[in-house]
Amino acid sequence: MDAQVDAPDAAPDADPVDAGVSAVELGVTPIVPSADAGADASTSDQTLVELSMLAAGARARALVVRFDALVDDAGAPSDAAFANLGQTAALYRARGRSVLFTIAPVDRELDARPTTLQASWSSAALRSSVEAVIDRSYDTFGPELAYLSFGTDVDRFLAQANSTDRSACAAFMRQTVSYAKAHPKRLATTQIGVTFSMPGLSGTRLPEADALLHASDAAVVTNYPLDASFHALSVSAAAAQLTTVADAVANATPGLPIVVQELGYPSATFVGSSAALQREFYQAAFSVLSAQRDHFPFVNLYASADADNGECERQAATFGAAGDPFLIAARCSLGLKDSSGAAKLAWATVLAGLSSFRDP
Repeated sequence: MDAQVDAPDAAPDADPVDAGVSAVELGVTPIVPSADAGADASTSDQTLVELSMLAAGARARALVVRFDALVDDAGAPSDAAFANLGQTAALYRARGRSVLFTIAPVDRELDARPTTLQASWSSAALRSSVEAVIDRSYDTFGPELAYLSFGTDVDRFLAQANSTDRSACAAFMRQTVSYAKAHPKRLATTQIGVTFSMPGLSGTRLPEADALLHASDAAVVTNYPLDASFHALSVSAAAAQLTTVADAVANATPGLPIVVQELGYPSATFVGSSAALQREFYQAAFSVLSAQRDHFPFVNLYASADADNGECERQAATFGAAGDPFLIAARCSLGLKDSSGAAKLAWATVLAGLSSFRDP
């Protein structure tokens, strides 16, 4: 990977958003371009791309890890996984930046528990394992841990589960949130939540999902504005989803902040988008965020570069659409740079947004 770090004063060709006294902490998920990563990204490659996003003005970072990647086969916390997390946490701690760490026992429609712990959502072994992971998380992170969340798009998992599993999983998640909230090492500045999809949060919620929202300190959401066939929504409809979810949360739980774990818009023409439309989406989204900044304290964009095809195929499976060519194309074009690291049109707009939202 080229060792040069992108400078924050790279000349954007878009007008900066006037964020005024915005309290929005804006970040970008750092992904090593596949042309630089080769078969696999090294630790130094990842550190360089992390630093490049910080240099560009990022004030936030969402770290999302499946539960089965945080533990060994017996459910004990993985020393290697937490060592890697500790290195990333230290980068953001040293610079006074904020981190959202998501532990995902469910990964959208997929069960992300280790195979040995999938027998029951109420087993003592599972409970012991997740509590040990939470303990280790509080030992790993410090004041940079602004948010600790559980699951990715939990509403998707609950919606496709049978009634017994839905009830048991929701009970497990509520107990997990309660344990994290009451933890003696939790800092007062760390808010606890459960991650929903933005459509799942703003539409009619299952009672189990609604209970999880009410148990949370923040409404944590992901959003990739696609229709049912995985084609890109129009820019206006996509940006309007931010206002819709703000209204829905305000009606359900007044005053609850909305934390955007991942927000991305594809550039692939195959799904009805383009590099120009991706840029227009971010321009429109930043306008909404500026107007709604009291509702959105933390927004993480996905991602710095396009993911490789294997990762996109893995992600498609989590949506229950393994092998779907439209979803794979959408997932593989969410980057602000392409797989070679070349900037797309949206990158200049995001640079301007990072600058505008830099100071609260």
